[in-house]
Amino acid sequence: MPEVDCLATKYLGEKVARSFIEDLGDEYFNYLTLELEDINKITKLMEKYKDLPLGFVDASLVILAEHHQIKIILTLDRRHFNLIQSEQVKYLEILP
Repeated sequence: MPEVDCLATKYLGEKVARSFIEDLGDEYFNYLTLELEDINKITKLMEKYKDLPLGFVDASLVILAEHHQIKIILTLDRRHFNLIQSEQVKYLEILP
């Protein structure tokens, strides 16, 4: 959430960022949480792609996609998601 707030505020403005968080609180979106067991998967994925380098936030999105069988990610940061794969997610559709 801090990264969403930071990027939305930077690129879309404070009003849009606040509106998104309000919509999240009103349950217009699903909020997925990481489990402790996901941390090991995240660090393994980060190690696999250390030459990118792949950070925690991007790696955690891939692991959440794997865990919840998500194939589409909305992101303003396309550079990593076109390159990375996990054990279960071989391809992610990137929006916008």
